This record gives sequence, C-alpha cells and structure tokens, in this order.
Amino acid sequence: MSAARKPLPPPPGGDDLQAALQRRLRRDDEDSPPSGDASGATRTTDESGSTRRTRAKSATPLMDRRSWYMPKDSADALAAALQDLYWSTHRPKHEVLAALIETALAHRDEVQARLSQ
Repeated sequence: MSAARKPLPPPPGGDDLQAALQRRLRRDDEDSPPSGDASGATRTTDESGSTRRTRAKSATPLMDRRSWYMPKDSADALAAALQDLYWSTHRPKHEVLAALIETALAHRDEVQARLSQ
C-alpha cells in the first residue's frame, strides 16, 4: 500500500518573511513609528516598565568601516590609546577614534617633517 501525497500549501515565510526582514533593514523615516519627542529621539519601555531614552536618529553620524595595513606596534599603540580614552571619558569608541584622528590631522605638518627625515 503506497501513501498518497496530499498537496499542501508551502510553509509560512518565503516572500512574506523576506519582506518583513527587508523592512527591518530599511532606514526610511516613513517606516519608523512616530515619536513623541521633538528632538527625534525615541523612548522604549522594557518589561519592568521603566522607560529609557535611545539616541536620536539625526545625531548618528554617517559611518564607514575601513581596513588599514599597519605595523603591529602601531596598531597596538592605537588600540591602547583608544581603550584608555574610552574608559576615561566614557564616550563611544567611534567618537574617541575620530578625536584621535582629528588631532593627528591637525598636526599634519609634524607628520610631514617626521616622514621627510
């Protein structure tokens, strides 16, 4: 006796799931829920009922990830300075790294002189 196959609908997911995931990744203002705060920041409530403030969308700078090939000693020194400043200022690491680079760029003439020797 052979079992007859019943035509069944496809499992849930597929296009609907893919569309839902794509909506999560989209950064359109139309997709985000309206916030009651004029600054554009949102508030969320956790299970305990406490409200915490999240960062405003407009305050987030345009970010880019780069990879640089450099001597290990230089990379270790940069990482150590980044960690030290991060823990002493409690600012986000991207802000600390930006400040380190901006300071280095402000002393570009000194870098030029050092490389010209």
